Amino acid sequence: MRTVKIKLGENSYSIYIGKGILEEFNSLFSSKEARKALIVTNNTVWNIYGKRVIDSIKDGFTKVETLILPDGERYKTLRSVEKGYKVLVENKFTRSDCIINLGGGVICDTGGFISATYMRGIDFYQIPTTLLAQVDASIGGKVAVNLPQGKNLVGAFYQPKGVLIDVNFLETLPKRELSSGWSEIIKAGIIGGEDFFSILERGKYPLITAIEKAIKLKAKIVKMDEKDKAIRKILNLGHTFAHAIESATNYRRYLHGEAVAIGIMYAIKLGEAIGVTDPSLKDRVKALLERFNLPTELKKLNPQDLIPYFYVDKKATTSSLSFIIPLKIGDVREFRNITPEILGGILK
Repeated sequence: MRTVKIKLGENSYSIYIGKGILEEFNSLFSSKEARKALIVTNNTVWNIYGKRVIDSIKDGFTKVETLILPDGERYKTLRSVEKGYKVLVENKFTRSDCIINLGGGVICDTGGFISATYMRGIDFYQIPTTLLAQVDASIGGKVAVNLPQGKNLVGAFYQPKGVLIDVNFLETLPKRELSSGWSEIIKAGIIGGEDFFSILERGKYPLITAIEKAIKLKAKIVKMDEKDKAIRKILNLGHTFAHAIESATNYRRYLHGEAVAIGIMYAIKLGEAIGVTDPSLKDRVKALLERFNLPTELKKLNPQDLIPYFYVDKKATTSSLSFIIPLKIGDVREFRNITPEILGGILK
């Protein structure tokens, strides 16, 4: 079992990575006082893993309740959050109890937001079951739900008490979902530098090592900027475009990682348009994304339909649009004052 520490003072916690470690949950995250747990999950994950998870954790709690949501990004809503509040209130959950999120990014975000806001904050743990959630959504304390006008517009920064990453969950993950998760690892490689990216290009990393390395990069950046005010923004590489793509297609056409892959390519095009990106970057990134069967361009959508969504992106200000742009491998920065004219040019 491998351990990565997220060092944030009183908000610090550990991420445990390994194969077949689900049964270690109670020993890893023990409590000095009796408490109840609410498992937040979706019907797909619950049907496969529900009984095993209950059997693995039940001895550590006085009572275990469940909130089983429909599967899909379009259910990451305030309505789902309200369902969670209802279960918590009906079962008399207090601040001494906890929530356990079992699922992908939608569940990690939704359950985390319920935790952040119920009684002004209740402990929660992440058990991510998709590759994308294991390397991104379960870590760093960004919790949020979507509005019809845009993605992740209602949220908070609220750190989990711990994260358990059992790589064995990936054995039942559909190939498309697995590919989707690789987009976040490739993003980490672009940010992390040539050592990481070139080994990904050569295909030399075992999956568990790639997961650990992506997590360590995020842990390092989150430690420097917990609340996304400075350097943490570079972790949004590709995401301004991706969130617009997902919103414009009603969260039905692309998985999040697929939208991120397309978004990374648009970020590179934007960098080329303003003259800051190394011309060789596009081909290298495109080839690596395509090796993992990830899309690199939009289909059946007018790219200019994305523009209204950029104005509700969380990095936007009243007077300017902001994008994260890679200059080269290992050098990713935020650029402000991107004009609609420049955007229109790359979105033709």
